Amino acid sequence: MKRWLKLVPLLILLLLTLIYKNDIATFLVQKIVYSKEIYLDNQNDYSLNYHFEYVQATNDFIANDKQELLNILYTFLNNGEENFYFYCDYNECLNDVDYLIDSNKMTNLNNYVHPYNIYRKAIITSNSFNKIEVTVEKSYSDDIIAAINKKIDEIMKEILNDNMTDREKIIAIHNYIVETTTYDTEYLEANLEDIDNPSHKAIGPLYYHKALCGGYTDTMALFLNKLKIPNYRISSESHIWNYVYLDNNWYHVDLTWDDPVTNDGSELVLDKFLLITTEQLESYHTGYHNYDKSIYIEAK
Repeated sequence: MKRWLKLVPLLILLLLTLIYKNDIATFLVQKIVYSKEIYLDNQNDYSLNYHFEYVQATNDFIANDKQELLNILYTFLNNGEENFYFYCDYNECLNDVDYLIDSNKMTNLNNYVHPYNIYRKAIITSNSFNKIEVTVEKSYSDDIIAAINKKIDEIMKEILNDNMTDREKIIAIHNYIVETTTYDTEYLEANLEDIDNPSHKAIGPLYYHKALCGGYTDTMALFLNKLKIPNYRISSESHIWNYVYLDNNWYHVDLTWDDPVTNDGSELVLDKFLLITTEQLESYHTGYHNYDKSIYIEAK
């Protein structure tokens, strides 16, 4: 009898294990194999500390809704992470992740991070325990970053001084880039789709003196970040430009449209798209500046 009494607890434990085996397995996997205690590595040198309405930095890497999902992705990208993971904890999370990738909406997050932290390619996988793993390939290599930083430091010493206001510095940078850069019509005429072409990046204006809208915009963003002037990039379906916080207001800056292509190839510097309001921008009816105001909220 005593022997049977000793076996009862073991039998009960075995029965409970059989009944709740799936829950127990899930608990063990989440707590031991896949720990949900996630910590960020140290921010890299290009992490920004600006405040935006669309996305915010977070220390909670378990997404409970779509906004938290966006915040997590933004935080990792802003910190310069190339490999990271997090967890979903709401029913539609995996669908939201797929939508961000398939619709190319995730690339909007690039516009809120430093150009050196933007990605050109992302691979996202998930498992049955709602663990999301992300690997990104950066757009700028270390060698290119070093070359660009050197050139930017040289230019800033040449065209800026401590007595200038932020507005004067922005104007000086705008004029320098437009004066020394030509819109890369050869690229467009060749109907190329090479995303690694220098004209798409800051290396184009600074070293080859040619650019497409991405090259103009990244270059301006690099100068603004160097000066610690809050900014992000706004993109439409076919264009991208800068959005800058100055004197307690936000303004559009579009260097591409201030550097028009002339028939004789001469350089023409305009300021029509320099530090203008959304109302002014929309009054021009260019057809290239129609953007999603649910994403670029400050620019409503």
